[in-house]
Amino acid sequence: MLVDIGEKVLLVATSHTGNNVFCTPTIRLLKKHYPDTTFDLVALNKISAEVFHGNTDISHLYITNSKRRIKNLSKDYSTVICMNYKSRDVLSNIETNLISIPPLIAGMHHAEQLLQFVADYIGCKLTEDDRAYKISSAGNSNLPILNKARFGAEDNILICIHLGCQRTAIHGWKFFYKHRATHQKLWSVDKYIELGNHLMNAKPNIRIVITGTKHESFLGKKFANNVPGTINLIGKTSVSDLFKLMNEVDFLISQDCGVMHIASASNVPLVGLFGPTNPAETGPYPLKKNHTVIKKESMEEIDIPDVVCAAFNRLE
Repeated sequence: MLVDIGEKVLLVATSHTGNNVFCTPTIRLLKKHYPDTTFDLVALNKISAEVFHGNTDISHLYITNSKRRIKNLSKDYSTVICMNYKSRDVLSNIETNLISIPPLIAGMHHAEQLLQFVADYIGCKLTEDDRAYKISSAGNSNLPILNKARFGAEDNILICIHLGCQRTAIHGWKFFYKHRATHQKLWSVDKYIELGNHLMNAKPNIRIVITGTKHESFLGKKFANNVPGTINLIGKTSVSDLFKLMNEVDFLISQDCGVMHIASASNVPLVGLFGPTNPAETGPYPLKKNHTVIKKESMEEIDIPDVVCAAFNRLE
């Protein structure tokens, strides 16, 4: 018998796109087992909230990181579920019954840990179908047409490359030029440029699509100026657009970031680039046969020939 969580439940997510993607299997699990319960959700900023646009398991989406507002909101709910341990800071003064995921376990994927924790709490068994992200392709689109016809000849091979990360997405060039040498997740934009040209020289019908937020336009400009024929979609895509785009391109190459997790919700082949971060914890989920993970001690140690080889293996 399932635990009684009440008729209205408030879910509290995070301020990170990738971490919010990790929440989507658990949200679907809850709605699956409590179809008559209303689930509303708080996302802590506007960018990360896009993950939940069009999600039919959520009745209402709030966007705030105000402790006072969240406390006031929580009074209307029987239960509050904190879906990321770090988000507990905004819940320190609520009086509603609070369920919070514990600190993360080393070596276990964050999405799997949340899913198992909630399944154990409510008293249900997990199936393999439960282990999948849910991203909606519904909602307003900044791109009127998302298909190969928009990008030229239909026999083109479209390879999407994402150049940035959560920090560059929010803080732009100031963060990049101050922290690029020490940021653990970033692969050099110069290496991406070399990679793009290498791929196009090997197969002339390859075209590179680059994505990112408007704050990452400085990265896109440098890449596009050095890689002929680049399709620059930086600043032009919402999360739902990115999800639709992943179903149009032939391949994705990305470091550990939200776009890689959005791609994991689709069937697009991908290569994920990892330095010190652990792909067992934040890699593609669930890991599929068309996913390749390149893991080194540091991002600088990832060699371009390794990425090229992985890409062509997946394209064959």
